Amino acid sequence: MRQFTLLILLFCFSNLFGQELKKGLILPNPDRSFESCCIYIPATGLVAYNQPNGKQIARLELGPSDSNGEVYKALVKTESQYQELSTSSLYMVGYEVMALVYVDTQEGFVKTGDGYWIKVEELESKGLAVTSWMSYLLNKGDVLGWYAKHPGLNLRAAPTTDSNILVTLTGDLWAITLTKETEGYWCKVEAKEYRKHPCSGEDDLVIRTLTGWIKVLSEEQTPNIWNYGKGC
Repeated sequence: MRQFTLLILLFCFSNLFGQELKKGLILPNPDRSFESCCIYIPATGLVAYNQPNGKQIARLELGPSDSNGEVYKALVKTESQYQELSTSSLYMVGYEVMALVYVDTQEGFVKTGDGYWIKVEELESKGLAVTSWMSYLLNKGDVLGWYAKHPGLNLRAAPTTDSNILVTLTGDLWAITLTKETEGYWCKVEAKEYRKHPCSGEDDLVIRTLTGWIKVLSEEQTPNIWNYGKGC
């Protein structure tokens, strides 16, 4: 019975851990060299499969470059045609810089928003890394602030839905700074309320600063927060 209980606990932990890694972004490996502007797809492209360990059905490739040598479109190449990768498969991670979104992981593959499966081994060999949404949010440093998606997020005293609500964060006059302290889909944060957005350039804008917990990821494992990708 003791061994059975231990196996159940290990199974539950494994499922929870797997949940946290099911969705996120494909970003350059910080320990590798990766040259691309302005979509994080290697110049050699990526093989797309119909399912994990399945049939090769297409390639994800960079679109044509502009006069500055920069690329702003991603293409799907099949046997018969090229088509543009949908915006559901891309997310702005910097000024005019886009990364591929993945919405599932299975058997060493990740699934794009368009339903194509890409082998993680190929991504890693080409200088890319599978990065969970939580990891991305925690480590994204060059942002003015994070903001709660509509209709808002409750800033709570503890990382549970039955803990005391300190305030409801709405709009872009509540700027959220994430800490590295997390619990499940929750993160401890500092929230500053501004009388005007900092991009106004005025001084003495902060009304108050509060510390508490917000649920940064939804039950669907997508971010509950956003930022101005292009800055002010």
